[in-house]
Amino acid sequence: MKKLSISMLLCCCSSVSFATNPTLLQQYDVTANVTSELITSAPLQEIDKSASQLVSLAKSILPKFTQKHPQCRVYLNAVLAAADSMQTLSLKDIELHYHQDQKLPALTSSDCYHAKDLLVHPATVVVMAKTMADNKANRLKMRHEIVEVIQHLSLVKDAVK
Repeated sequence: MKKLSISMLLCCCSSVSFATNPTLLQQYDVTANVTSELITSAPLQEIDKSASQLVSLAKSILPKFTQKHPQCRVYLNAVLAAADSMQTLSLKDIELHYHQDQKLPALTSSDCYHAKDLLVHPATVVVMAKTMADNKANRLKMRHEIVEVIQHLSLVKDAVK
């Protein structure tokens, strides 16, 4: 009986771990779409806050992603280690260091790249909202970042199925 209880507990814990991914990914999807809408007319502070929520969600998603894709662990851990400082960089530096991977270990899989971008694109929007003038052209650039991250999210969802 004790062995059966332990087996059931392990099975349930395993299911919870896998169930968390869709929930976090759904939260991320909803927040990304809200952020996209905010970009059209909300104050930059609200856009910053919403993009920051995406960064926080990504910080929870990436470790779970590496459970399913251990080959991404080194690459995504480097992204996670830079998550907070990334949001204080210049746009040029965030582009070079994290969009173009100059500060990251070698990429082992395109799945790793797509997961990384769940953090990098909203961090870029945070930087934009804090440093760029509030005008139509800059809001369009922010929106492009969010549209792109939604595309990456679709690929990440496929990778964790």
